[in-house]
Amino acid sequence: MLNVPPQTTSVQTLVPDAALKSVVTAHRPEVRVLRTVRLSGGVSADVYRIDLEAEDSALQSLVVRVHGPHHNGHPAALEVEILSALTELGLCTPRVMALDESLRFIPYPLVILHHIDGETFCLTLADDCRIGTMAKMLAHIHSVPIAGLPSLPTRIDPIPEIFDFLPQDSEFDRLRVRLSNIPNTRYDGPKALLHGDFWPGNLLWKGEQLVGVLDWEDAAYGDPLSDLACAALELSYVTGPSGAQRFLSAYNRLRPFDLNRLALWQLYVAAAAYHSMGGWGLDPNREAHMRATTLSTIRDAGALIL
Repeated sequence: MLNVPPQTTSVQTLVPDAALKSVVTAHRPEVRVLRTVRLSGGVSADVYRIDLEAEDSALQSLVVRVHGPHHNGHPAALEVEILSALTELGLCTPRVMALDESLRFIPYPLVILHHIDGETFCLTLADDCRIGTMAKMLAHIHSVPIAGLPSLPTRIDPIPEIFDFLPQDSEFDRLRVRLSNIPNTRYDGPKALLHGDFWPGNLLWKGEQLVGVLDWEDAAYGDPLSDLACAALELSYVTGPSGAQRFLSAYNRLRPFDLNRLALWQLYVAAAAYHSMGGWGLDPNREAHMRATTLSTIRDAGALIL
């Protein structure tokens, strides 16, 4: 199933500070750990920033991603393969410092990453430049040559699971019939690298510059419009349809796409989100807003299909 990011803090397992310090100093014995900071916003991995003092008194930070009991993305070793390969290709992904599967200090596999100095933004309609930059980055990711990259799942067909997710409402009966009669919905173009969870919460900025793309644990190969539909829905939640349309228009100028094909993925992504968000622990007002947004997306995309 395509990952639909819930924009909420996961149920995390608190790792003791002493265990985190032991992990870091096992890999960097020359440093002194100053503090550990639990980072919120992750969907499945438990993420911590570790602030350090090096031998020359320089201050540094690392990030520890713990693949704990709620983790549902790629295994830690595959995550390291992906990040290492993308760093070699020049993408602004976190650089891997170490993979630790020893379970000596923490009973789960973990990845230690170099910290990227930047901040996330909850984008608004006023962030026109960042919305354009976000589209440019996603188009760049989809243009990365995949030969030589690690083996990943494929994501090429929005239809098989969509009937499990569409709201059980007679309003969508005609749409169900139409979708069931489309002869072939599999993507048959060149497979692209897919981030799998491309939304503002996984992007780091320094001013207007995009300096980091985080959380590649749902990366795949396949139809780039699956990524595009996810990102557009996430933008719709915070900027309304106008911000999402700006994003889609900016991407289309770089990588023109078929609106009807995008509509299939928008139906899938919005229906999956509508079906799943009751388990995301959202504030009731926020959930009501997101449900209204997903229903609007289903109706608009469905109108193109019908």
